[in-house]
Order: sequence, then C-alpha cells, then structure tokens
Amino acid sequence: MMVMEYAGGGDLYNLVKKSKNLLEEETKYIFKKIAQAVAHCHCRSVLHRDIKLDNILLDGEGGVKICDFGVSRLMNKNEII
Repeated sequence: MMVMEYAGGGDLYNLVKKSKNLLEEETKYIFKKIAQAVAHCHCRSVLHRDIKLDNILLDGEGGVKICDFGVSRLMNKNEII
C-alpha cells in the first residue's frame, strides 16, 4: 500500500508564473522551508539532485514539500560525489 499526501497548492513553478511577483515575506518563508527540507534530507544522507521549481509542492496551508526523488541517491559517509 502506498499513502501519499495531497498538495493542493500546486507547485512553485505555477505559483511564480501565475503571480509574476511574489511578496518578499512569502519568498523568504518558502526559501526557508526549502532549505530546511534539503537539510533534513542531507542529515539522512539523501541527495535529491533535482531541486527545481517544478519539484517544490505547496500544500495550500503554508507547507512546502519536495517531490520527485527519481534521481536522488544515498550517500555513504565521507564519500565525494
């Protein structure tokens, strides 16, 4: 069984395309959440390797999700990629 979370806010690409100019406070908040999500992955030795606007989902309640881990990989300790 696979359980998936619904992200009703669409992706960041469509948000930027639709609104043309995001407010500075909204941009700071989204960037902070993306940085926290990437840090969370890196703490668990996961490299996403495809961070782009299309792969950042918004849940409509202020949540930011990273998706599409198709080219991601696990990194071994002290490994250079």
